[in-house]
Amino acid sequence: MKLRLLLPIASLPCTRAFVEPESTFGTLLIQAANATGEDGSYDTAFYGIHEIPLDESSGNLFESGAALQWHGATFDARSGKLANVDLRDPILPGGGEGNSLLWTVGFADSADGHAKPEDVAEWQAIAVDALQNWITLHQAELKIDPSELFLSSGHEGDTSVSTAVHNDGDMIQFSLQRTFKGLVVQGSRASATIKGGNLVNVGFENWGDIPSDFDVFPRISADEAYRALSHSTGNSLSRGETCKVKICCRTPTVFDCVSSLISNATVGETPEPISANGGLRSKTGKNAKLPEFGKGYTHSLVWKVCPKFEGQTVEMFEAYVDAKTSSIHSIRDTVEYFQAKGDIYPTSNDGNGLDGVLQPDWPMPFSQVGSEVTDTGGNYFKSGNQVAYLYGPYVKMSDKCGTGSLTQNGVIDWGGAGYGGNTHASRSGFYELNKIKEIARSHLPSNSWLKGQLLAVMNIQNTCNAFYNGNVNFYRKGNGCGNTGEIAAIFDHEWGHGMDQYDVASGISKPSGEGIADIYSALRLNDSCIGRGFFLSALCSGNGNPCLSCSGVRDIDYMKRKNKTPSTYSWAQKQCNNQVHCMGYVYSEAVWSLYKRKLQSSPYNYDDNTALEIVMRLTFIAAGNVGTWFSGSTPFGGCGTSSGYRQYLLADDDDGNLNNGTPHMQAIYSAFNDQEIACSSPPVQDSGCAGTPNLAPIVTSVAGDMRATLNWNAVGGASNYQVFRTEGVKGCNQGKVLLATLSSNTLTYTDAGLQNGREYYYVVIGKGSNPACFGPASSCATVIPSATATTPSPSKRPTSNPTPNPTNNTPNTSSPTTHPTSSGSPCGDGVCARQTNENPQTCPNDCIVQQLTLGSSSNGNAKAVMFTATAIDSASFASFGVFGNKSGNTLVEVYSRVGDYTGVEQNPNAWERCFSNTVQLVKNQVANIDILTCDTFTAAGNKRSFQVYVKNGMLIQNGVTATSNASIKIENGIFLKDRFNQKKGNAIMTGSLR
Repeated sequence: MKLRLLLPIASLPCTRAFVEPESTFGTLLIQAANATGEDGSYDTAFYGIHEIPLDESSGNLFESGAALQWHGATFDARSGKLANVDLRDPILPGGGEGNSLLWTVGFADSADGHAKPEDVAEWQAIAVDALQNWITLHQAELKIDPSELFLSSGHEGDTSVSTAVHNDGDMIQFSLQRTFKGLVVQGSRASATIKGGNLVNVGFENWGDIPSDFDVFPRISADEAYRALSHSTGNSLSRGETCKVKICCRTPTVFDCVSSLISNATVGETPEPISANGGLRSKTGKNAKLPEFGKGYTHSLVWKVCPKFEGQTVEMFEAYVDAKTSSIHSIRDTVEYFQAKGDIYPTSNDGNGLDGVLQPDWPMPFSQVGSEVTDTGGNYFKSGNQVAYLYGPYVKMSDKCGTGSLTQNGVIDWGGAGYGGNTHASRSGFYELNKIKEIARSHLPSNSWLKGQLLAVMNIQNTCNAFYNGNVNFYRKGNGCGNTGEIAAIFDHEWGHGMDQYDVASGISKPSGEGIADIYSALRLNDSCIGRGFFLSALCSGNGNPCLSCSGVRDIDYMKRKNKTPSTYSWAQKQCNNQVHCMGYVYSEAVWSLYKRKLQSSPYNYDDNTALEIVMRLTFIAAGNVGTWFSGSTPFGGCGTSSGYRQYLLADDDDGNLNNGTPHMQAIYSAFNDQEIACSSPPVQDSGCAGTPNLAPIVTSVAGDMRATLNWNAVGGASNYQVFRTEGVKGCNQGKVLLATLSSNTLTYTDAGLQNGREYYYVVIGKGSNPACFGPASSCATVIPSATATTPSPSKRPTSNPTPNPTNNTPNTSSPTTHPTSSGSPCGDGVCARQTNENPQTCPNDCIVQQLTLGSSSNGNAKAVMFTATAIDSASFASFGVFGNKSGNTLVEVYSRVGDYTGVEQNPNAWERCFSNTVQLVKNQVANIDILTCDTFTAAGNKRSFQVYVKNGMLIQNGVTATSNASIKIENGIFLKDRFNQKKGNAIMTGSLR
């Protein structure tokens, strides 16, 4: 069965307007917010180490930096502290240049060494410890107190350290919030990156010295702070507050919407711009008016409050009130405005092209149908009447037009006309938001926000806008504007604010979060026009540089606007008065140019698909640790440690040493330098990725029932292959889901859970020795799955997903059915017709069950066992009999893959999880694992591998003796320390396989 939809074609602070709205309750507060600029973002100038004005306070810094060979370091003129340094210091074992540390000997001063981390949590803990040791060792040179960074060594419950682990520890990013006597120092943090075990980058933002006797006890209460705010603005407070706990308050020790924290403020004048000559600061720039070196920040104790005023509607205000004097430091609106099957609008509702008109029968992915959650193709597997919702584990629609639910038997068809909450907006939004989250999860599998549910509010009784406030919210058609809930780019933009909010750096990036929201949208849709169809009869103004063809709110391709020149940092400052969307233009144009121009021209000459996947990977990793995309003085606005330029270089690095260049450094520099947001350090040079494939794989495809099988040839230099998929009227020309990373000896992949009759598009890319090393993408392979396909292809259950229940819906307690049911073919024909629900119970003469004994004696125990089975006759694998090593409840998981396990023992992306549940085991007694949720059909002569994991251990037989029956043969197996971690030796599990 399928759940289909008809698509119309086409906790957190929020982001600024997609379109700047009129205030709905007055102008005084808006003017006050625009006048202050005290939002934790402070401009400065950056010095190279040889440009530091030497005096008594800076001499030690110069000598320490010189001794540590910080020749490429930059220093914050206001704080006098290290702003950024690119290093090559091995602090964890890894493959980085010059790294000889080993996990088992001589690491971290431990006599016994450390075993390689087994999961993300262990990587985070050991990496934070290593970074803390490094900062502590160098605290005298850094002039940093480590106690202001590490509250609890990065372990569970720690709120000062945020990390992201990529590619099994190949790259680890850190964002460390500064605290002082238990209070957050607003706008002040450290960042760092480990690549290949090497500490490659460290920097500190807005790190002014705080006197040790600074008084952290407020003289006014929180209630008095609210009253002071009301008096200062002339607006009466209403009951309640505008924020949720995690929206307003990020102070670790306070959990209501009032928090006491320390606020940075700058003293002295803003430095004058520096010229393009003479390094980070030109000689003529020496006369610029700057505060005395290292004395550019002062600090105030403030209350952070979130008021709600009478007459307020959408706005969510955040204010800082001095806890000593009651004066108002700043106030601002934190809302970020936009400025199964059914019919949806794929891109817009503007009627232009296939993606601008209503498209029928598009799948409703990851939606609740009865007790099930559909897969990516909208398939579900229960028969009879089922209640379906525009609701699932990842997205929930709330439509102001009514409630959206549907009860049908067989195909759940939401249709195209709509009623109640079943509107074009809700169907289109449900599809697109699920798809962009699916893409993001494939790049950031450990990001918890992407695994949670996002609320989308549709058809709000207003026009010409959309906004993000922890939820995503969309307005109706009117006043010359289209319905923003029917435009895919607006969905993706508002979702992008949430992605920005919940990445490793945490919080909306500065100086504007608009650019990254536009980037996510543009890369997903492969369209620089943000929100096509927003204006019904006009083109975007371009902030004085009008669009040539875009009917959205912005076009981030400067060649598609009148002046055809980059929107530089200088332009945003001087001609655009630092307006948020102008600041967003500066870096969104850089990323779009990197994708469309720099990587697709000499010396790279990548095709569009390869360039897109390079930039997708760079963006999802790099944007995660950007605090301020650009700052300081033109023309080098990318010298700050958390700048977009530096973070893209770090994401692009292949060997743990930025100073010798990165694979695409010249392209990244050129794109960012065009906008005046690159940096002259480190030296610009392409290097690395030697031996990476220079030929594209040739991919062939075979359609199956709700699945597609891809095969390709081996290409020289490939260490692994990555498989990408997309769908819809744009074909290959849009953002794709990264389906799998497979070993170099795996040349096939089966993608299941697809909608029959729908066309899917695939590319395969051969990768070099590091994830940053890209060979050319294959030509696009197209597949249309079909229930009448001749290849054996049983229905596939989706892997386990959380299945939250709609309000007033009965909790999900029923077990899912494994396969769909329909009228059966006759028993006795010698064929076990799984697609018609023949099974060993209903048709035992055709569906013959055999049990193969694996290890018959116990010579030890292990948590994880891998083995490969060869199908002598075509067979499906139904269940396992496992002997536990201990009695009690424990987690048991089963994984499967087509082909051998060799080469992918430690690559979870190469496997499909078929079972995951808590099982009650009795020591030395068999426990049957019966309900496998993935398809295990294996044609005669082919191989299939399994991994069985028992958290509390299972009995094994050391060594492997070939064993077989009439249908299957087991020839080899290994046991591991843990899931996908550390092969220990040859073994087979004690138990059986049916």
